[in-house]
Amino acid sequence: MQPVREEGNHGMKRAIWLASVVNTVALMSAPLSGKSRDALAPGQTISIRVYEHVRTLAGVLHSATDQASWLFRAAQIRISWEFPSTEPPEDQGTDMTSAAFQKPDARPYIVVRLMRRTPATVFPGALGYALPFAHAGAHVVIFYDRVETLAHRFNKATDLILGYAFAHEIGHVLLGSSDHSAGTLMQAQWTSATCRLASMGLLAFTREQSERMGAALQRFQVRHTSPVQRPTLISPVLLRSPE
Repeated sequence: MQPVREEGNHGMKRAIWLASVVNTVALMSAPLSGKSRDALAPGQTISIRVYEHVRTLAGVLHSATDQASWLFRAAQIRISWEFPSTEPPEDQGTDMTSAAFQKPDARPYIVVRLMRRTPATVFPGALGYALPFAHAGAHVVIFYDRVETLAHRFNKATDLILGYAFAHEIGHVLLGSSDHSAGTLMQAQWTSATCRLASMGLLAFTREQSERMGAALQRFQVRHTSPVQRPTLISPVLLRSPE
């Protein structure tokens, strides 16, 4: 999420805030393709497996997945969350090698892993990263200790930050891209202003992003039959404060 400097031009900050509000209201008030939110087709559902390698406070993970589900629901996508007690071999590890992109990924779900004790040298300042074209292991890794740090820094609930981190990185996987978009849920950097917008429910996917993710759901299910795409390795969400 690209930062807006706290000491920067007030008019520019207000314009970006208003743009975010307009995007959110337009997206949530006009369901895509004329469908109501209660009439989602089966093909608009994606399964997500969460492997929790950390101990979260009671209710935090549940609230965070509810938050992420709400964000995707506004984009006309339903999330089916799974919390397996053990990881099958195909979900273990993190596949970042070029050779992996030549192997078929027959998994009809996205793998999310929560980790703690993140070394400072691993993607410095990032809340997590996505591997949109991973064919084994995790598609998304979230650094839970950094989520807690950010929540404490901006005095926000941990489940709020975690839910948005989930949505952002899963969004990268469905979009098949590491690109970011200022003023939206897919912006590159968190700031106190970003957290305020999130707490008010004013960060969302754009209509274009929602349509691309919706179209990607079917492709994701049969991705192993599609031509090999250029790999996108990482898409970190940064927590650096404005300088």
